[in-house]
Amino acid sequence: MKRLRAVPEDPRVSDQLGVMTRERHVRLLNCSVSGCLLETSWRLPVGAIASIRVTINGRVLTDDVQIMRCQPIAGAGDTYHVGAQFLWTQPLIEQSLRGALRAARGELAATIAL
Repeated sequence: MKRLRAVPEDPRVSDQLGVMTRERHVRLLNCSVSGCLLETSWRLPVGAIASIRVTINGRVLTDDVQIMRCQPIAGAGDTYHVGAQFLWTQPLIEQSLRGALRAARGELAATIAL
């Protein structure tokens, strides 16, 4: 019968989750409860998961999205249209971006963190 030895844990390895983010300012062109169309001067990687933060009438709302497409706009230099689909990581409530967009009016300012 073989004896099993416990392998000491490597102190350089952790089971902690890490998140690396970059904040990019985007322009919100269109939004629905399923997703939104953004305009940005940065190419965003398709498939990336992001958190979008939108200010509506002074309220900051956040929702998680997945980048579905990123297309350069012909003749517009470094300008891209980005299609982002909402991830249903939280319920559709008034405090969520999806819920608040139903009642929103006026100018929207947005940033996205990848």
